[in-house]
Amino acid sequence: MPAHTSVDEAVFLAHLAGGSFRLGAAAGRWRSVSLTWPHAVFGVRAADGIEYGLRFECANYPQTPPTARPWDVARDTPLAPELWPTGQARVPLAFNPGWKNGSCLYLPCDRQSIEGHANWYNEHPSLIWDPSIGIVHYLRIVHELLNSGDYGGRRAA
Repeated sequence: MPAHTSVDEAVFLAHLAGGSFRLGAAAGRWRSVSLTWPHAVFGVRAADGIEYGLRFECANYPQTPPTARPWDVARDTPLAPELWPTGQARVPLAFNPGWKNGSCLYLPCDRQSIEGHANWYNEHPSLIWDPSIGIVHYLRIVHELLNSGDYGGRRAA
């Protein structure tokens, strides 16, 4: 491990080098766009082929869950709300620009969203952050949403 790499970044890099991340990337589900620790940007492919960027803040990884916001990969800025994905129920709930002013996704695996939602531990145990799986857990959840029957494309198509 290089001297400038923290323990949390080293664990993160090990998760990216692992088979689960690489398998998802090889299948075209997601890709790593950039990493400037503690921020990582990924693209996640939706059912219609649109790639949605997510910028994760990963301080104290993996013990502390990351938090992610929709990201405009080309401009390296937060994604404009009219370009966020939508759907019938679950997708617009998770991708809600009004939730915390669009600073995170409304998902049980997100650091900001889990605060104040102790009920989620019982109601959505499979969606709670799992440090042993790491970033792949969050990416899988987003990929499943964007490839579910609930997904309805971009808000402004």
